[in-house]
Amino acid sequence: MKRIFTILGTIVCLLVGFLTFTPAVGQQSRTGWSQPLRLGPGWWQSITVDQEGRVHVGWYGEAKVGDGIAHDVLTYAALEPDGTWTVPNDVVYTGDGGYTVRNALAVTSDGILYAAFRAGFAHAVASAPARAAQFANLWSAPVGVDSLGYYMDMIKDRHDVLHFVYSGGVGFVARGGEVSHAELSPCATCNDMFYRRSTDGGKSWSEEVAISFEEDSGSDRMDIFEGASGRLYITWDEGYDWYAGRGAPKDVRIVYSDDGGLTWSDPIILDGGKYSDRRPIQLAAAELLDGSLLAVWRYSSNTDPNIYYQTSSDLGVTWTDPKPVPGLVARSMNDTPLDDYDLVVDRLGSASLFAVGQPGPDRQLNAALYHVQFRQGVWLAPVRVFYSRTLRPEWPKAAIGVENDIHLTFFTRGIEEGATKINATGDLNVYYAHYPGNLPAEIVAFNPTPIPPPTPTLVQNFEPTQTPFVIEDKVDYTVAAATNDTYAIQTLLSGLGAAALFCGIVFVVYRQSRS
Repeated sequence: MKRIFTILGTIVCLLVGFLTFTPAVGQQSRTGWSQPLRLGPGWWQSITVDQEGRVHVGWYGEAKVGDGIAHDVLTYAALEPDGTWTVPNDVVYTGDGGYTVRNALAVTSDGILYAAFRAGFAHAVASAPARAAQFANLWSAPVGVDSLGYYMDMIKDRHDVLHFVYSGGVGFVARGGEVSHAELSPCATCNDMFYRRSTDGGKSWSEEVAISFEEDSGSDRMDIFEGASGRLYITWDEGYDWYAGRGAPKDVRIVYSDDGGLTWSDPIILDGGKYSDRRPIQLAAAELLDGSLLAVWRYSSNTDPNIYYQTSSDLGVTWTDPKPVPGLVARSMNDTPLDDYDLVVDRLGSASLFAVGQPGPDRQLNAALYHVQFRQGVWLAPVRVFYSRTLRPEWPKAAIGVENDIHLTFFTRGIEEGATKINATGDLNVYYAHYPGNLPAEIVAFNPTPIPPPTPTLVQNFEPTQTPFVIEDKVDYTVAAATNDTYAIQTLLSGLGAAALFCGIVFVVYRQSRS
């Protein structure tokens, strides 16, 4: 009888182990990117996710009113927590003339959505209730931050302080007791990089701080982010100023702040070896959960098509030698000089790189958008998110959702496969894609503060851009099957733990039956 009990117990243990392992296999089979959703015409988009799970997307659009004038607007749409999208609407009028509306979004814990954007030559910030930001009349009047610039980025930190970084031209500037011109030949009229912060919801801003201020180079493609440690980081390309058309690539740089932006470190410089024929550009960086830094960049020419990464465990004092991200090379520099990479880190520590590139040096096919995960010091195989024979993706921007999922946006330019010259402004469309999460949703209700409602912006009378959402046709489109589930190991270990617990109970009962 005891032998039969032992055999039965063993069989049950094996069944429990198998059943607890099965969800990991099932999760692997369901892991994959959604079919990209076309949000509407436009480009240079930004994205953020608020604490209630709402996804906010803003982009540069043009309002068509039939007068032949390019009316520049910030277009906005939101994915509500119930899974429905708001109709894209032109919520902020920024000026006329076709001036690029670069933009960034952030939501504070009181439920206010802030948008930083380029308005003509200047930068400004406006706000609206996050739950109803699709209504243009609820947006506040823009507050100017600087009068001349191009690139910009903005975030809010865990204390609801707004941090704004931008490239700007300033002329004569006093620094360290000396007065000098911002830029001289060979980079006259180039933009430098500056930082400001706001503790009152964007109503007022601190004095500008010159983060990068060199007389012979410009600053491009800056990003600002907060790590899990609470440390703030700014990353950028130093040397060439695309907007001014002057300067030359020098290196990529990082600065950090341990006091909420009050003071900043000296620049951490990654020079890629200081080769005469190529220099690093297009930097993306992230702070991993162990406090180490991950940096990804490419070279400024097609001489070396690899996408490189480096890590640092001592806050940028020393770095590993540059190594290629396996299975992916950079897109041709002939495609566009304006693309960017993005890095985000989820709640379990997995870093995700979003890059437009190609699986090999063959340039016959259009570049595609890839997702590459970096876990425990190892890159997983790249997974293709978007590919088209007639469209080339650009400017991927991602945000981690409340379920540890990933919300991704990008825009496309129209170009036939095999074409050598991209259409700079033709067939521009913004897309959204989603990668499922694997943790319980962390949803926190807004905690509104008793502040007066924003003053409606009444200067615009444009009709909303009534663009129906379109699912991208599967034109030679595939999503590569994931060979490893993102978190299969956690599921496996939890399953084995449950099996071990059950077997332990069986063993105790068996021992008691012998006594």
